[in-house]
Amino acid sequence: MELNGNKYYFDGLYGSNFIDRRKTTPANRIRRFVNNYWLIPVFTLCLELFAVVSPPLDSPIKKLKDRNISFFKGPIILYKLMSTDFPYALIGHVKEIAIVNKYTFSVDQVPAEDVTRALENRESISKIYRRVIESKEYDNTEIGGIATLEYDSGGLKLHLYEITSLNKVFSEKLHRFENSSIEEFLSFIQERDSQEVLTKVGVDEMITNNLRKVLLSEKPNQHQKMDLIKGFIKNYDIHSEAKYILSSYDFKSILGSKNIRGRYVGLFHFHNNYMEPPSEVDIANSYMDRQLVITLGNSGIVVYDLVKGKEVIHRGDLIS
Repeated sequence: MELNGNKYYFDGLYGSNFIDRRKTTPANRIRRFVNNYWLIPVFTLCLELFAVVSPPLDSPIKKLKDRNISFFKGPIILYKLMSTDFPYALIGHVKEIAIVNKYTFSVDQVPAEDVTRALENRESISKIYRRVIESKEYDNTEIGGIATLEYDSGGLKLHLYEITSLNKVFSEKLHRFENSSIEEFLSFIQERDSQEVLTKVGVDEMITNNLRKVLLSEKPNQHQKMDLIKGFIKNYDIHSEAKYILSSYDFKSILGSKNIRGRYVGLFHFHNNYMEPPSEVDIANSYMDRQLVITLGNSGIVVYDLVKGKEVIHRGDLIS
């Protein structure tokens, strides 16, 4: 029956007072929308919390407290939810959890002997050799990414999947501010993400604070202030040149991509300067994930294979 425009039904539990909640009123539309989609933000928050528990890739000594503070400041995955690579990041996130756990317990790892055998492939070595040479032209980053080993009938092949570093992206953004207004430059370097990259690269916070004070003062003229900005950018690139900072989200996206072939070995990066590898940071990172540090040798390339602080040296020769 109907009363005042509402539909009533006789029900054994509710009697005759049960109102049809399927009616297309604004309140019912909102209720149905909440019922249908309330799991999305909950699911996203759970994913982000799971990421907090996982060890960070770019800073193995970062404290758990810092990661939790970062989580409560705002889940980054929310901003990526509608991006085209989110499904790959989700798949990669699951893969990363398995990879981290297997590495922690030394389960199902690619043997060092297989990496040595893969470096007998002249074609692969030639490609890597040329890429290391090219990387020496970079003055604002090292090159790195994911290394996999493919087992096929033609033998073992080492594949390197490059991932653009955060410090390279940041350097490119900095250079856009060389000829912009001082206010825009200051606003950019004071952002939380910018300060995190500067800290990871090794630019002292005191230098950034002193620059900000000088740029806000009235004493230097406009031309002198722009020279100071250019000097700061040059100083950043000097620090950044010998660094490779990997974005956790980019790592997950590439790891979950269907284009990845072969078994996961670990992370790799090139040493594009004359600093003797591996560095202390490389050794520290190897406790969280296997590290392949690649540099030039006398007759090809040299791969420093770091597993939990232990080093195995592989050589890929082009001349024999």
